[in-house]
Amino acid sequence: MPKKIIFEELGKEERALLLKAFDYDVDNDGFIIDPHGSRIPSKEQPYQFLRIEDSMLIPGSLEVADATPTAIAKFIREKVEVAESTC
Repeated sequence: MPKKIIFEELGKEERALLLKAFDYDVDNDGFIIDPHGSRIPSKEQPYQFLRIEDSMLIPGSLEVADATPTAIAKFIREKVEVAESTC
């Protein structure tokens, strides 16, 4: 049986603290800055960058992604496919 995936909703301040713990940061405009000092581009919306209020930290990784229903569904679908292929 695959592990449970648990999503927790955090406020902006909690998200910022969690991101900083993994060497990310948030600039004055609310955009997430990667450990190299660059804004993180959105995979869902070309030519836009991830803002702290519109992003999520992927459970079990250090990947920051869009927190849209589409991105969440893609994450779950990929986890299910991996779990099914290991059975």
